[in-house]
Amino acid sequence: MQSDHERSTRNRARGERISTRVWAAALLGDERVFSLRPETTFRPWQWTVAFLVVLLGDYVTGPLLHSAVLFYFIPIGMAAWSGARWWSAGLAVLWPPLRLGFLTLWGMPWPGRITVEDTIIDCVVSLAFASLVWHVADQGRKLRLLRGLLPICGFCKRIRSGTEWQPVETYISRNSEAVFSHTFCPECGEKHYGGLLS
Repeated sequence: MQSDHERSTRNRARGERISTRVWAAALLGDERVFSLRPETTFRPWQWTVAFLVVLLGDYVTGPLLHSAVLFYFIPIGMAAWSGARWWSAGLAVLWPPLRLGFLTLWGMPWPGRITVEDTIIDCVVSLAFASLVWHVADQGRKLRLLRGLLPICGFCKRIRSGTEWQPVETYISRNSEAVFSHTFCPECGEKHYGGLLS
């Protein structure tokens, strides 16, 4: 059995290793540890609950608070940010007719034609918003930048990634969208192939 002293010594050493890794990641700019924009995705139940809360709030506030329509963009944005295109499009197209139904229950304060036109415009604007969020989220997923200091060997030019040393090509290919093709410069061609290139 371990004594309390051995256990606390082991836990302290483990904590020091973790804090050393955190500090090293901070100094090297490792965004997996320190990221101002975490990869947040929402689950379907979360945007469904948000949609139902907004729908209920809209019904309770009545027809004269027209700015309540802006809250419908929250669940649409949550679904679109999570990559659920069909869900966000469905929510964008679903809420305007539901609100039109509410207006029918309340007694429309505006002429019917204007209310139907407003519903169509709400659908179009909601779909445009969902499309914009899809585009921004997709660009964020595609954009992978190399940042910070790269620990590179002065002799073999391999880069340290954690405990593994990788060739430059492998490291850059894994951490960016770059693809390599190999050739040689005139000086290396002369050095390695001599007169064959003349």
